[in-house]
Amino acid sequence: MLRAVDDLPLTTHPMDVCRTAVSVMGANDMFAGSNSPANNLRKARHLFAQMPAIVAYDQRRRHGLELVEPRADLDYTENFLYMTFGEVPEPVVVDAFRISLVLYAEHSFNASTFAARVIASTLSDMHSAVTGAIGALKGPLHGGANEAVMYTFDEIGTPDRVDTWLDAALASKRKVMGFGHRVYKHGDSRVPTMRSSMVAMLEHFGRPDLLEIYINLEEAMAARTGILPNVDYPTGPAYHVMGFDTETFTPIFVAARMIGWTAHVSEQLAANALIRPLSVYIGAAQRDVPA
Repeated sequence: MLRAVDDLPLTTHPMDVCRTAVSVMGANDMFAGSNSPANNLRKARHLFAQMPAIVAYDQRRRHGLELVEPRADLDYTENFLYMTFGEVPEPVVVDAFRISLVLYAEHSFNASTFAARVIASTLSDMHSAVTGAIGALKGPLHGGANEAVMYTFDEIGTPDRVDTWLDAALASKRKVMGFGHRVYKHGDSRVPTMRSSMVAMLEHFGRPDLLEIYINLEEAMAARTGILPNVDYPTGPAYHVMGFDTETFTPIFVAARMIGWTAHVSEQLAANALIRPLSVYIGAAQRDVPA
């Protein structure tokens, strides 16, 4: 599986690496076509266990670093960080990372989960459903938002430029990533928990500049638009100071959400009906074919 990652160009986006790796895992699964509950539980466990290795190794190979093998004495979160950085960070970092994984693990019928259930409803296999979910999560309006937050911070540069940047963004009708949610109209319930972890990270690593940009943009957006942050807004800066490459942020989301996706796929198959929405045509009226 990691050999398949090695074969991909370093220019390949990490989300495409995740998508390809899951496809390879499915292609090498002797019972890929079996959707028995026992087989799908096994597949789910393997996907959950192997994704941190894929994400960690992909970041390391981009920096010319060798693979780091997991250790039996470390838990899931510690091993994820160890395989990425070659050492286990201090407990405050491990705890913040663990909290982010828990918050990302499951979130009802979001776009990627719905995509996975649609695929599963055709009686396709677990790996195909997860591959489709990764494709949906790649989009910046879904999982890619945590990456976009750091690109925004990079554009802003310094805390004193927040108002100027935001006014220009709103004037050009640009979407400010990390704000707003299709379900949470009065604030994402996950934000307070992740925000506390992010503050702990920025204080731990001595980055008051990032915290000031965060607070200034949060307050300016609320004052100008009334739109509040979603969970990706505090997660981006937290992952940044931990040492993750910005393009690795969404693959971390993949590893965490593997629990939710595979649970939804299993639930769909347990009482399946093909998901086939109807649409209402509002185009041109019927036109006759010329003789």
